[in-house]
Amino acid sequence: MSGAVSNSLEGPDGGRPGWVAVLALWTKNLTEIGITKGLGIMLPILQIQLTSQMWILGWIASLATATSGFVAPFGGLVSRRFGAGYVMMTCGVMMSAAAIAGSFVENSLQLALLYTLLAGTAIGISNVVAKEAVGRCFTKNYATANGIARTGYSVGLIVFAPLVQLFLDTYGWRGTMLLVGAITMHSVASGAVMVATRQPELDQSNAYQTLPQTEHTNSPSAHESTLRSHCGSLWKFVSKNFEVGLLLNSRYWLVAVISCCTIYAYLMWIVYFVSQAQSNGFTLEEAGSFVTIAGIANLFGKISQGLITDRRVMSSWTLVAVCIVMSSVSYLASSLLTSYWPMMTSAVLILFSDGVLSCQTDVLVKQVLGVELLAGAFGWIALKVTLLLVALGFLPGLVYDLTGSYTAAFLLIGSVQAVPLVPLLMLRYSQR
Repeated sequence: MSGAVSNSLEGPDGGRPGWVAVLALWTKNLTEIGITKGLGIMLPILQIQLTSQMWILGWIASLATATSGFVAPFGGLVSRRFGAGYVMMTCGVMMSAAAIAGSFVENSLQLALLYTLLAGTAIGISNVVAKEAVGRCFTKNYATANGIARTGYSVGLIVFAPLVQLFLDTYGWRGTMLLVGAITMHSVASGAVMVATRQPELDQSNAYQTLPQTEHTNSPSAHESTLRSHCGSLWKFVSKNFEVGLLLNSRYWLVAVISCCTIYAYLMWIVYFVSQAQSNGFTLEEAGSFVTIAGIANLFGKISQGLITDRRVMSSWTLVAVCIVMSSVSYLASSLLTSYWPMMTSAVLILFSDGVLSCQTDVLVKQVLGVELLAGAFGWIALKVTLLLVALGFLPGLVYDLTGSYTAAFLLIGSVQAVPLVPLLMLRYSQR
């Protein structure tokens, strides 16, 4: 998908450009897990080798995630200026460079700069660009395509944990970072395929494209007219997409509440579930089995949700409502469960529902705001999730410290997950 607009392709929904975009998003998701999860696995070794404290190294991973959220609103702008394919290639180079250069660091400050400035920026920009590319190419099968692309996260969690451990045992932490960086270079290849694949036409009223290279004229007025036209297109795109994230689009805010609450509840579960299971009397091995089986359910949820909605077995509105209720009840109940199979069922329902909701919230964004505002919506939602995590990410832990029990903490998480029912019903009513 180059910077210039080319003729739209004939063919089925999505066509070749669509599935190339799905491949790019899948690869980005996979390599993102490699960068972040790989760093998490290496934390104990890095603490010794870099003579640093654990909280500092953990903070590096958090800073990279925060940076990705802060730069996300600019993803749509750089995509239209340089082309989605070139942006994906550049972001792939930046992520790979962060890991490869990280193998040469001598202290935690150097590692923090690399992961924050290079990896964090690349993750935030590429996530918006790739998700918008998929949204532009698919209409009837968008849920299915988005679900397939998001399985990159699940596959990454399954693959990278043992792979990074194998690399550590064989090559040490410096060799492991080099290999992770080499694997991340696959994002560059997927971006190159996007460059070579023609993109469906953009709406010229909202798109900003590079200046035509075929015009050769010495007339100052012609140059001024062309420049004025393109500046006007740029300003219109910026104003419309930045308007989405401010207080000027109520429908966006309703969708943003659904996304932010769902992501917040899921990430808090990831952070606190193992400790909560152990406090309920389960062993570490049993808690690990809960997470493994639930991870498979998450993968199944991402794949099945597209088949359910795209084949009109159930509408997106109904499926989202069912999964919100199911996950919220499971969050509320999990802190009270002390038997193996009920706890397993709770974990499976939570991650299955998250797999469905993570895909269907993107579908709702497209249904409510339209394809031309996808980049702005995705970018601003990422920023708001980051701000929410920075402001309230500590809250479940604080509740545990104050009460000495995870019961109140998971009641809080379950309540947060139930909040999206209100904006969902408001959106459904406004769509009629």
